[in-house]
Amino acid sequence: MIRVIRSVGAFGLLLALSGCTGTPGCSSGDSQDLLGDIIEEAFERSAYGKELRPLVEYRVRSIQTVGHDKDVDRYECAATLEISLVGSNAKPVSQDIEYDVYLIQDDEADFEISFDDGVDTAISNAALRKAMGWR
Repeated sequence: MIRVIRSVGAFGLLLALSGCTGTPGCSSGDSQDLLGDIIEEAFERSAYGKELRPLVEYRVRSIQTVGHDKDVDRYECAATLEISLVGSNAKPVSQDIEYDVYLIQDDEADFEISFDDGVDTAISNAALRKAMGWR
């Protein structure tokens, strides 16, 4: 897996939680919210993603916990990112993604997510499908 650790300051991908007592799991609402922020940021980061974003919707499906390191309270997660053209019955672009959720010591947040390049790949594939007529 190619790891792309997103810098907290550069991308603003931290979610501040009050009263967090441990790392949220892979499918927790807090993790899903932050993953959504990561996906939105990936659209903004790419030139074709900015143009594509208003035309598509996405879902994160089949979230699984692949592993949990109890010593450091870190979750290894896997899911499928589906991107579909708004108002179309065409088959969505599906991409498997992997990400880790772990605690950090920061004044602004309690946890962070690092992820592979699956999100960027899904956006690239969706842009290509859109350019080709989204069949």
